[in-house]
Amino acid sequence: MAVTTSLVVASLAHASPLQDFIGDTGSSAAMQARTVAGGSAAAYFNPALLSDAPAGVTIGLIILDEGHGVELDGRPGTEFSIPIGAETFGHADGKRFDNYPIATSLLQDGRKMDARQAAFEARPRQDAGSGHGTRTYEAVGLVVKLFHDRATIGFHGLIPNGQFTKMRAFFNDEREQYFSNSVHPELYSDRMLALTMALGLGIKLTDSLSIGAGTTFALKAVADAGAYVTDTGNLGAIQLDMDASVNIGISPHFGVSYQPTERLRLTATAHTPQRVEFGSSFKFLLANGIEQASALTFVLDYTPWQIGLGASYDLLQDEEQTLTVAATALYADWSTYIDRHGDKPTPAFAWSDTISPTVGLRYRLGNLSTSLDLAYTPTAVPLQRGRTNYVDNDRASGSLGAQYAFTLFDSAMSVGAQMQVHRLVPRHQAKFPTRTRPDGAVLAPELVKDEIPDDAQKSGEAVAGAEGLQTNNPGWPGFASGGWILAATLYLSVAF
Repeated sequence: MAVTTSLVVASLAHASPLQDFIGDTGSSAAMQARTVAGGSAAAYFNPALLSDAPAGVTIGLIILDEGHGVELDGRPGTEFSIPIGAETFGHADGKRFDNYPIATSLLQDGRKMDARQAAFEARPRQDAGSGHGTRTYEAVGLVVKLFHDRATIGFHGLIPNGQFTKMRAFFNDEREQYFSNSVHPELYSDRMLALTMALGLGIKLTDSLSIGAGTTFALKAVADAGAYVTDTGNLGAIQLDMDASVNIGISPHFGVSYQPTERLRLTATAHTPQRVEFGSSFKFLLANGIEQASALTFVLDYTPWQIGLGASYDLLQDEEQTLTVAATALYADWSTYIDRHGDKPTPAFAWSDTISPTVGLRYRLGNLSTSLDLAYTPTAVPLQRGRTNYVDNDRASGSLGAQYAFTLFDSAMSVGAQMQVHRLVPRHQAKFPTRTRPDGAVLAPELVKDEIPDDAQKSGEAVAGAEGLQTNNPGWPGFASGGWILAATLYLSVAF
């Protein structure tokens, strides 16, 4: 048998979920980077604020500890389990099921190899969960002034150490039993390992008005792989070829900064949707000349339209000290969300748009600047009472930072540090009961799927115990989630 496989990867525009989560970690702008002038991170958050950023280079180290826990409710009884031999069942009219689950006992305990059957590795529920671990990142930034400071170019990047980037697709329903048999945080985990690169341009139109535009970058890869299988019973002997290429994708964003008075600043930002698309197509060629093909598209790191409005006001302002209060509201169009398998959440459990507020204080005394921010990010995900298991939580965040400016070797420098605490507010959801009919018809497809229909038969005989719900959905009958994410950063800036 000859098999030809073609994989096509197309990354339209890389999202910046890590950057949105952690804020500006290289200046006192911190979680108010869309509103308060800071450093190179303005290239992503609000390129108009680059006009007020000092020219120079910034390097930093970030440590992030993610502890997003998921706890599954226990299965209530064996009558809800998938029995051994379910792959031989069919409907009463003789038709095959649209999909076949794996026996629940096999998933839990696995199977040793014997003379009749191959070994099967156990996949206990939530044994392969994600959303926890400690990671480090390098932050690099550059700000360059042009045309007598009327134009400013900024570059900002966050580079994960170890795994340069990570992309993981998982199902949010019973289909995940074939892979990890676990429930995963939807907007964290692998999204915290996304490489971020942003380039921005700020233009100072007048002394009080600046505008800016920027873009984020991503790798666009295309890979074609050919495979030859001499024996379908020995896939370890497969022969592979590959033809690949890499390009760059972009996604624009825009910002404006207006100071109607010396003490008051107003800002607005707009970030277009961002995502990584990984398209895969498969063509199988048999030795007898028969060909069959299939294709699918993965959507990773999806981030929707985001619109930000902000204001800051100097309560105190003189040469020795300043005290600034700042507030930002960020609207996110999460109702358009597309998950990792290119699916939109079912309308019965549709995601909602969100508005996330952030408030903060900035205090400068001489060369020492401090910052304090508080933010609340409501979840866009409704309670998962149906088939899907999108895991997300409301998030309450706090950031505390300090920066000290000094001169060394005739160069203006500053060193700073930040601490962040993010509380993922605990949440529990229980699944609604699934309505079943004797003929196996689906009454409510948005609810947990009955994987052994009530009319199941084997060799013309009704299957005992098929009535009611049998499922391997890892999130059934319910689950809880919550936890903490902690971050710390240390950075050094050198002006030129």
